[in-house]
Amino acid sequence: MASPLVDLFDSPVLPGQAGSFFFDHEGQLASATQIIRQGILTRPITDLHSAVRLGLPRSANGRRESFARKAYARMTNTYFGPGPHTFAEMLADIEFGYFLDHPSNGMEDPKGWGIQLEGLYAEEIRQGQLTGRVYSPVIVTGYVPDLLRSITMVGNKLEITGLGTCGKGHKEWVKVSDGGPYLRLQARLG
Repeated sequence: MASPLVDLFDSPVLPGQAGSFFFDHEGQLASATQIIRQGILTRPITDLHSAVRLGLPRSANGRRESFARKAYARMTNTYFGPGPHTFAEMLADIEFGYFLDHPSNGMEDPKGWGIQLEGLYAEEIRQGQLTGRVYSPVIVTGYVPDLLRSITMVGNKLEITGLGTCGKGHKEWVKVSDGGPYLRLQARLG
């Protein structure tokens, strides 16, 4: 599924985050879910319907915009776990690349495994150094397993921000947090 360096979590029990709560909208007690452990998909997020249909354990991810809407399996506070690498180590042997920062939005195709992410800017990297040359905005597209397998380094500083929303069908929105450390990977940029 992913590089063995990858750990991915979804946790509605993080203090002070936008996607935190005590119970999901179906009454499930909030608890953390480790989705990927050392590159292996260990447990998906579920709502009541998907857990029963797929014969999987429940996670506290049955969420809805309001009680006038249906509950779906949705992210809460989703983030990559930290790794051992400093930012300087991650840049050191890159001949040419881009450092993307300040993610602003993204969307995925859960059936086809496609993903599109937008970063507010990217700074050029040459010979292991940031050049100061900036591009904005920057789009990353790809096939999720390819992107996850291409991760070769994971930063040691964890940052989670609660500025996002999870939408269903471009009409139903719930607040979420996301983040993690910097990741070194290969991706298609636009």
